[in-house]
This record gives sequence, structure tokens and C-alpha cells, in this order.
Amino acid sequence: MSAELPRIRPPAVAGRFYPDNPRDCLAELHQYTAVAPHAPTVNFRGRGHAGIVPHAGWVCSGRVAGRVWRTLADQCDPAQPLTLFLTGSVHTVHLDAPALDTFDAWSTPLGPVAVDHELRHAIARLPDFQTIDAAHIHEHALEVQLPFIRHCFGPNARIVPCMIPPDPRAADWGRSLAQLLQHWPHSILLIASSDLTHYGPNYRFTPAGTGPAGLRWAHHVNDQRLLDLITSMKPDAIVDETESHQNACGPGAIAAVLAAAQSLGSTTPVLLEHTDSAAVLAPLGYNDDQNSVGYAGIVL
Repeated sequence: MSAELPRIRPPAVAGRFYPDNPRDCLAELHQYTAVAPHAPTVNFRGRGHAGIVPHAGWVCSGRVAGRVWRTLADQCDPAQPLTLFLTGSVHTVHLDAPALDTFDAWSTPLGPVAVDHELRHAIARLPDFQTIDAAHIHEHALEVQLPFIRHCFGPNARIVPCMIPPDPRAADWGRSLAQLLQHWPHSILLIASSDLTHYGPNYRFTPAGTGPAGLRWAHHVNDQRLLDLITSMKPDAIVDETESHQNACGPGAIAAVLAAAQSLGSTTPVLLEHTDSAAVLAPLGYNDDQNSVGYAGIVL
């Protein structure tokens, strides 16, 4: 009797959000994870190492994402087992609770990233956590991070993908996760994948008007409201803030990861970079003074 074949989650956005050719994918990863000049010093403490990372197409958010991944990778011992609890915005389905998957690995142009079955099984026993493959199969928020993970942490790093909706219970779900991880036998990184304010006519969100003044407001005021809550470690305020001001697409993920990291001893979030698509694309010759999406890279 033949052994059961592994279940592999195929890429949904390779070739659109990031290169599907291994050589091109690796070249961009080297570019985005190069050491950034004048990078803030990060002193990691406790077990609650975490990151908040954007998930747009790499041409827009790759540099910010790469700084987060490089900073986290520099803190990890490549000889030690590592699992990344990977959560993010829920774009493709409606969820009322966290959703795990049943895949054995997720495919990338650089090779598969394996799922940590043991940790996933333990998380699945926590209150409210459920298993819904449909929440993952077409979702890009986690997928665009996988080549970074493979590149920065090597083929032995594993993941536990989990979509967390924008629910007021998100911070409590994070604290429940932290209780489980408190004495877990190997290192865990907590990752929230989210962009910030989607501003302009394309997104039907223009409370400060259209044009450059509106984009400045989105960056300096609306994004900053959320960033202030994150850097002051207020996970319970995240979902309400984003519901009121539409300044993130993954507030459930941010709240859960922030609460979990806080419970595990993290105290000082560091903002590595904050920018937006208008600023990133302008030097490339794409000038849009009407629409933008905010991106921030944060490590804890």
C-alpha cells in the first residue's frame, strides 16, 4: 500500500505579486533583504519576538518587508529549530474566528515551506480556533511572505498559517496563544501581515479629500494613529481603531500578535520604516497623487 502523498498548498499570486521564476525571485530577495543604512538598533528580550510586515506586491512593499525579515533573521540561531506563527489580513472569505489549514507544506519558487504539524495541532485545541482551508487557498497576505521565510531562515524553518479576522476578541486569542507558547520547546516567531490605510478614490476612502493633501493625511495622521497604538503596546484598542478609521487591513492579526508578544515579554516595538505606495512608486515613474496604501515594518 503506497504512502499518502503530502498535501501542498500551491501559489495563488506568484507571477503577479512576486516573481514565479526562482532566479528572479532570489534576485529580488537579495535586493530587499540587503542591510539598510542607518537601521534602528533592536534589542530583543524575552520570548515574544515578533514582526508586523506589509503584503502588497513586492515592487511596492518588498523593501519594507525585507527589512523586517532581515532584522528578525539576524536574531535567530540557524542551528536551532524555528517555527513562524504566520497570520494576516483576511481578504477572500468571511471568518468569525481564527482559521488554521490542513496542508503539509506551502509551495514557493524557492522550494516548499513545511508546516509545523505539532504546533498546529496544539493551537487547534485552543478555544475558538478552527480549521478552514478555504481561508488560505486564494489568500495572498501570507503567501507573499513565504519566499522571504525560505530565503532568510532556510529550508528547515516551518510555519503555522492562521488567518485571524478583525474581531474584538483578537487580542484575547493572542494571549491564549501566548499561554501555549510560554513553555514551547523551540523558538517561535510571531508574524502579522497587514498593510495600512488604503486611501483615495480607488478605495472609496477620501475623508481628507483627494489629491496630495489627502495622501499626506493618510500617511501622517491616519496611519500614525494606528502606529502609536502599536508602539505603545495597546493590542485591545487595535480593532476598534481600525474599524473607526480604516487604517489597516489586518487588525485582527496585528492585535493578536501584539498581545501574544506582550504576554511573552516583549516591551519595545521598533518601527523600522513607514512609507506608502505613492512614495515608493514615484521614483519608478508611476505618479499617482490620488491613491496610496500605507506600509510599515515593525519588530518586537
